[in-house]
Order: sequence, then C-alpha cells, then structure tokens
Amino acid sequence: MKYEGTSKEEEKYLQTKAKIINNLYDQKDTEKTYLETVEKLLKYWKSELGPVDTQDKERHAELLELIDAEESTIIKIKKDIGRINEMIDKTENNMEKIQKMVTSLR
Repeated sequence: MKYEGTSKEEEKYLQTKAKIINNLYDQKDTEKTYLETVEKLLKYWKSELGPVDTQDKERHAELLELIDAEESTIIKIKKDIGRINEMIDKTENNMEKIQKMVTSLR
C-alpha cells in the first residue's frame, strides 16, 4: 500500500508549528520595539538629569538608580531575545525535518 499525502493530523501539526514560529517572531519584534523605546527614554532622562544643578541630591541619586535598574532590565531582555532566536531556529529545524519525513513517505 502506497502512502497518499499527509494526514489531517500531520497538516494540523505543521500548521501549529508554523504558528509557533510566527508567534516567536512577533514576540521578538515586540521586545525589540520595547527596548528601542526604553533606551531612547533612558538616554533622554540621563541627559536631563546630568546638567541639572540639583538641590535634592538624594532624589537625583534615586532617579539615576532607577535608570540603572531599567538598563539592567534591558540587558535581560536582550538575553531573552537571544533565547527566542534559539527557539525559533530549533522549531524551524524540527519543522523542516518533519516536512522532509512527511514528503519522503509520499
């Protein structure tokens, strides 16, 4: 008996994998947009805080500390983007292998 095309389950599985990949790309793009926006804001805030002759040095120090904390968050998000890229690559590779298997069975 010869195998005739992919089953509905196989097609559904491949479609699900494709959706996962698209979701990962969307997540990565959202994270990048967020990072760009926050980095611009942090640069602006630092430039505004720098030249100000502060009467309240404690408040000034708190604001700089908050900016530093946000910059740490940016570093973490960039690492997350790296992990997302790895997940995308693995998922795409697995999907290619499955598609080849399905095609070879035809």
